[in-house]
Amino acid sequence: MVKINLEEIPKSPGVYLFKNERGEVLYVGKAKDLRNRLSYYTKNSFLSPKINNLLISAEKVEYFLTKNEKEALLLEANLIKRYRPKYNVLLKDDKNYPLLRIPIKEKYPSLQIVRRRKKGDQALYFGPFTSAKGLREILKLLSKTFPLRKCSLAEMRRRKTPCIYYQIKKCLAPCVYNISEEEYKKMVEGVIEFFQGKGNVLIKKLEEEMHRLAENLEFERAAFLRDRIADLKNILEKQAVVLDKPLDLDLWEYKKVRAYEFFIVLFVRYGYLYGFQTFQIKNPLEEKPGLKDVLLQFYTDGKIIPEKIFLPEEIEEKEELESILSELAGKEVKILKSVKDKKIEILRTLALKNLENFISSEKRREKPWHAGLLEELIETLRLSHEPRWIEAIDLSQFYGTARVGAVVCFFEGEPEKSRYRHYHIKGKAKDDYAMLYEVLYRRLKRGLEENNLPDLFLIDGGKGHLETALKVAEDLKIDTVEFRSVAKNEKRQPEKLYIPGRKNPLFLPRYKNVYHFIGRIMSEAHRFAKSFAEKTKEKETIESILDKIKGIGPKRKEILLKNFRSLEDISQASLEKLANLPRFNLKVAKVLKESLKEFLTS
Repeated sequence: MVKINLEEIPKSPGVYLFKNERGEVLYVGKAKDLRNRLSYYTKNSFLSPKINNLLISAEKVEYFLTKNEKEALLLEANLIKRYRPKYNVLLKDDKNYPLLRIPIKEKYPSLQIVRRRKKGDQALYFGPFTSAKGLREILKLLSKTFPLRKCSLAEMRRRKTPCIYYQIKKCLAPCVYNISEEEYKKMVEGVIEFFQGKGNVLIKKLEEEMHRLAENLEFERAAFLRDRIADLKNILEKQAVVLDKPLDLDLWEYKKVRAYEFFIVLFVRYGYLYGFQTFQIKNPLEEKPGLKDVLLQFYTDGKIIPEKIFLPEEIEEKEELESILSELAGKEVKILKSVKDKKIEILRTLALKNLENFISSEKRREKPWHAGLLEELIETLRLSHEPRWIEAIDLSQFYGTARVGAVVCFFEGEPEKSRYRHYHIKGKAKDDYAMLYEVLYRRLKRGLEENNLPDLFLIDGGKGHLETALKVAEDLKIDTVEFRSVAKNEKRQPEKLYIPGRKNPLFLPRYKNVYHFIGRIMSEAHRFAKSFAEKTKEKETIESILDKIKGIGPKRKEILLKNFRSLEDISQASLEKLANLPRFNLKVAKVLKESLKEFLTS
């Protein structure tokens, strides 16, 4: 149990971390007076059972001093995202919906779909759009009306002839033709007006221009405008106006059901309802609603932050939170309690209706991890602690070459793809044990350095593979990670489980969820390893063939590998495209194409 010496704790703003004996962060908190805050845990005799569990599990407390409460609030959010502590509110269902980016500082701006807003970026952003498919459909229709460029800046500079979009009248080809900047700027302004909710104003302008062209007997251009107007009217019919004024705002609502809190946020941009997003979180300590923590984690992840954020209630540290969000947004952001305004009330009603629907759907499909899977894992695998972070390793060879290893990661029963890793085998040994030792050693050594070791490591194999894993742990002096090896049958289904210190394996119970879960993890590791081995072999084949072609040295080979995925892609590329690559010319391009043609047809 943690012991806190209050005399050593300064009376200063900062962040504190409870850690267990393995160095794992259990809880991150912040305070304007660290000593006063930490005294709550030592002097209060009426702590909740969950807080008592935290104090029993913790071995020590560390703290970081900050200049003020605002810095402490931001540092707390960053540390929670980094360590994902067991006893903190975690926004695990968060996802970044697509945004529309218009780089207005460029000479000929294009429309780009991105997932995050870059801090300090001077481009215009619109969104979030809750349907990527819907956004692409809108851009597809708009491209008929406003034929802006589709290619990247680098491609535009290299291009010598117009692409297919120019031929189908969806681009004016500023890459080749001297397009008037003023004419192009008008089209960009038209797109901006459309996404700013001024579609009707835009249509009126286009109709005036159409009538002027008709009066001047320019019937072809007038007909083109007529079709553009029809497309725009079709898009506008699908947009829902919810406010009289072109305001940007997010409106939040939440509801607590047992140990869970359910959230919804409605996105209103320029008076139009763009969509909504829902979240479910578990408040481990149940001290207070997780609204503030959810807001920080949500908006510090590259989201578009509107001028006004409406909440169902007042929150603590409102001024500090407004200051942080204003800096991120590059404009003043106000956090307001939902007011008794007719339009806001309509939005609240809509939000609460969708929130209730979300809660009902979540109840229908309880997540396996919290519905008994965790307990089954601990019991079946005979673990000493909760395996929140589980990693699995698999090795693969492509016909004796392309020797690779892959590690996949699951957090509380779901894939955590940001922590997937693959490895090229560097050693000369080709047997499974040597390869396994190398990959595990590299993964765990890096884990020690970065303090991100898993709770449980699953090995694909038998008793010898498990002993190899234990040898790696012994060599690195790691005693916080548990290892189990899973032997598969002839159908590649998990069958036996090898446990350290036990002579005979256990048979996995097929009737339990844990059997299917382990099978899912091991299949994912096998898929990831096999896919990487195939890509590695393909790359090695391309490299070996390119090495035989006259004039293709290391630098040119590297450029080809960056720009093309296969030999077929290179051979099908035009001479002009190959010749325009860095360090290439027409002579080298001809030799390359002739050599590849000879190889591919032989």
